[in-house]
Amino acid sequence: VRIFQLSEDVVNRMKESPQSKRDNQRWPHSSNGTAPSSPAAEGKANSPTGTVSPYQSADHLLSVCLWRSYRYEREQALVQEELLRLAKREREATSEALNTALQRERYNTNEERQRAAQLVSNKK
Repeated sequence: VRIFQLSEDVVNRMKESPQSKRDNQRWPHSSNGTAPSSPAAEGKANSPTGTVSPYQSADHLLSVCLWRSYRYEREQALVQEELLRLAKREREATSEALNTALQRERYNTNEERQRAAQLVSNKK
């Protein structure tokens, strides 16, 4: 049984779905990994008063939380799919190795039978 240790970089690339790659291009992050600062991001709308009602702010926060939850669930599903594919390939490789070993053992058993039969016939 082989156990593979994937590097963190590989795991992160596996987790990153094509959708999240597009999202990252649409919503760039600053160098420290946070979203860029903007009036809307800071909870201030482009309204005449420059304020946002608590309900709008809560709705925005809820939508961001739901979107992140969705992305997390999607990424987890992709990771699970990849792990299942890896497990399937490992089972297939193990099965193939077992079949090869069984064939080799059958061949060796037949060889021994033939030698035994030949020894018996030589003694007669």
